[in-house]
Amino acid sequence: MSGESLKGFAPFADLSEAERDEVADLLEERSLSPGETLFVEGDDAEAMVLVAGGTVQIESRRVPGPASLGAGAVFGGMALFAVGARETSASGAERAEVLLLRREDFLRLAEDSPRTAYRIAMALSAEMAGLVRNALGALPIGSVDPANAGE
Repeated sequence: MSGESLKGFAPFADLSEAERDEVADLLEERSLSPGETLFVEGDDAEAMVLVAGGTVQIESRRVPGPASLGAGAVFGGMALFAVGARETSASGAERAEVLLLRREDFLRLAEDSPRTAYRIAMALSAEMAGLVRNALGALPIGSVDPANAGE
């Protein structure tokens, strides 16, 4: 995998070619057959996932119906920063190629190339903030108690 191919993934779009090459060296490539499980809701979250080709299906017991993510999608970014359980299950909806950036490799990147890791972290943080804003915007007016909003 070359750094050039990472340009299409949002967390790496603004990195230099050399920085993307450095990240590419850390990625684990994995092929999924249709229906093959990548991880199950409740598993330890240990890697961010990049969909390089095909389609991955995401499901959660808390949300009705699955979602399909195609090439260019990135999910599980919080696994790079927080130890915890997966909130969803993921499997191949069709044949899919995924790239995994494991937390331990990201932490090593942070030690070796702090600027690169910082830029990735900022891109993921901006994406997460957008998701939270969208989720809060979808709530009915008055459904968030301002006294507990920071908890």
